[in-house]
Amino acid sequence: MLEAKSIICAHDHTIDFVMQCLLGIREMESELYFALLEKPGTPNELSDRLEKSRSLIQRALQNLVAFGLAYRKPVRRVRGRAYEYAAVSKDDAKKIMRKAMKEWTYNIEKAIEEW
Repeated sequence: MLEAKSIICAHDHTIDFVMQCLLGIREMESELYFALLEKPGTPNELSDRLEKSRSLIQRALQNLVAFGLAYRKPVRRVRGRAYEYAAVSKDDAKKIMRKAMKEWTYNIEKAIEEW
């Protein structure tokens, strides 16, 4: 995870960098989030689109779901179970990042006051 100082001191304030710093997600996970914003997909489809291993995509998807940045829905198959993943809206992602930023700011202010 990148340190919070990274956001403050960095010259790179792109949304993917900010997302990684605030939420503690990896570069692969932010890349996958933006790919899902463009077009939802199954792990196999996303693996092909991003040219990454299916297992890497699957782990990143699980993390995005845990952070509330993505969700899955069942896909009909002849046999077995499959899921398609999609990103939450930009507005929902902004809410998640703002909440993380407020919590971080609160904790920093508290630490300063207690010092």
